[in-house]
Amino acid sequence: MSETKKPDEAQRKTIDPAAEEMLDRAAEHQYSTMFSRVDEIRPCPIGAEGACCKFCSMGPCRITGQNREGKTGVCGVTLSTMAARNLARAIASGTSAHSDHGRDLALTLLAVAEGKTKDYQIKDVDKLHRVAGYMGIEVAGRTTEQIAYDVAKEALDNFGRQLGEVTYVSRAPI
Repeated sequence: MSETKKPDEAQRKTIDPAAEEMLDRAAEHQYSTMFSRVDEIRPCPIGAEGACCKFCSMGPCRITGQNREGKTGVCGVTLSTMAARNLARAIASGTSAHSDHGRDLALTLLAVAEGKTKDYQIKDVDKLHRVAGYMGIEVAGRTTEQIAYDVAKEALDNFGRQLGEVTYVSRAPI
């Protein structure tokens, strides 16, 4: 368990008053938090720079020292490729861990479009039209509910699409 922190130290960790209050309470009771734990350890300087690869069973490979840009891992991967792989893996991990939030939004939009919920409504029709445009869905001469239904179905179809392009990938930066 970490040493008790001064309550005002929470203010340096967050700008959210509710989180600040909880951090003060945790410090008062000497509860460990991610903030106290991160203060207790130092990150690996090699991994922090993206210069560590654990993709295969021949590693981990760590590219260190002088002329790091000229060195390669066992498989021949360069430092730049290693760092890019690590970034792509982190993005994929985060995306997969939170994709269910997007699915829930699509299911909620579908429920609204089908009139199955009265607790939610479409407040920004212009935004719905923009999203429909990104997905190639026609908006002219159609009701908001019809457009919302097609946007929701297209979004849901994207989660398990096996053939063809995932519609919203066109929004990704190049």
